[in-house]
Amino acid sequence: MLNDIQKYLDGLPPRDRLALIAMGVFLMVSVIGLGGLKLHRAANKAEDQAVQEQATLSWLQSLAPQLSGGGLAGGTLSVLDIVSSAAAGQGITMQRFEPDGNRVRVWLEGADFAKVAAWMDMLERQGVKSQEVHFEQSEKGLNVRLVFGR
Repeated sequence: MLNDIQKYLDGLPPRDRLALIAMGVFLMVSVIGLGGLKLHRAANKAEDQAVQEQATLSWLQSLAPQLSGGGLAGGTLSVLDIVSSAAAGQGITMQRFEPDGNRVRVWLEGADFAKVAAWMDMLERQGVKSQEVHFEQSEKGLNVRLVFGR
């Protein structure tokens, strides 16, 4: 193939050969330059995203004492509020719940055991204890009845 290109270039007048070589060099420099520009833009975008994620991390770390129970379980929120917000955070849907003073009864249907266990652990760290727990396996999945209190 290189021989064919060489033969073709040799058959051209010197002026056309020079123009063709210059055009090829220009084309290669343009392709390399556009590739570099695309890489530069991608790097800038990644850097901007890293700065945004760092800001989000700092914000979440500033809220950590409140989210871990320091501000929530201190009596400002009811047991129902804490249980329902923690359930939403874990992706758990409560089919039914009944507040009962400083306790709340919760029913889950078709629940994922790992999510329920993580949810109960999170509530324990926030000062909400599970007082009664009943698991029942059905064809739809795991049915759970819980009673939470302080």
